[in-house]
Amino acid sequence: MAASKFTFKTAVAAQQFDGICSKISAFYFDLDNTLIPTRAGDSKAIRKLTDVLETQYNFTKDEATLASQNFLKSFRRCPDNSQTSLDSWRTHLWRESLLAKHKHLAELIYQQWLKLRYRYLAIPADYVQLLQCMRRAGYALALITNGPSNAQWEKVAKLRVRGYFDCVLVSSDLPWEKPHPEIFYAACNFLNVKPHECAMIGDKLETDIMGGHLAQLGLTLWTPLNSSSSSAQCLDDVEYKPHIKLNNLLEIYKYFPRLNACALPESSLTANRRRGSHLSGIGSSAINTNSGSSGGSAGCTTSRAVGGAGNTSRQWAYRRGGSLPAMDCSNSETENSCDSFL
Repeated sequence: MAASKFTFKTAVAAQQFDGICSKISAFYFDLDNTLIPTRAGDSKAIRKLTDVLETQYNFTKDEATLASQNFLKSFRRCPDNSQTSLDSWRTHLWRESLLAKHKHLAELIYQQWLKLRYRYLAIPADYVQLLQCMRRAGYALALITNGPSNAQWEKVAKLRVRGYFDCVLVSSDLPWEKPHPEIFYAACNFLNVKPHECAMIGDKLETDIMGGHLAQLGLTLWTPLNSSSSSAQCLDDVEYKPHIKLNNLLEIYKYFPRLNACALPESSLTANRRRGSHLSGIGSSAINTNSGSSGGSAGCTTSRAVGGAGNTSRQWAYRRGGSLPAMDCSNSETENSCDSFL
């Protein structure tokens, strides 16, 4: 049944809503501010780095604050430049953000920022457990993210995200970006599922939720960046409303009882937390993942058992853009394209 015919759970009969949930066989996740705390993590990293600049490099408090905030603004406005490497571009942004007497420190400061950034962007342990539960419960998983290719694939590599998913799609590698329905259909084709069997989880109404409706996915689940904001409370003027609003990603358990049956016991969760959020074993699934560089073109091949009547074993191969037709189609996320800066 088309997603556009439904709004929130309260707007449909409980039995009908539970029936839709029971038909879901694949979850599509957004990356930034959904699975990983990108905005909050970047802010924490820059605050920590401000202290480092004072204690290790003898910056005054004002100098450290000014340089850090200037960098963060420039980086958020333009995180990538296709004409150069990520390292070169970010070092350039730091050099432009520093006072003349500190510019020679740009490369060292960039390396410290990068380490801090990925410390604070780590996937929360509870979210890792959720992904593991979904796999053990037989759900197929896809990661669909908008953004510049090199920057997004760096996150996937450094946070070891790829191993949790059967399919990873980055918009800049494709002719489309969310909310275009074709990017969702590409995931459906990779996973061999129908749109009405899929649920999209994301923080942006204008990309994740709208795209889920346009692609007629079975469900859309909204995780607002700030659940207490006025925009998160009032959706009266929103054309494409989410079926479910999640104040926390973990609230998904109450809508899909199969996940509770697959949850790790507390002892296992404690052990996982000791190892950190970068867990390599994913339930009973057998994963073969090519590590590769963050910006390289190597994809991943995943062999896993998918739940269903016969628990059929499927094998999917994904290579960035490998099976897509050549199309002359520009990516509209212009705020993330800074080729003209150099």
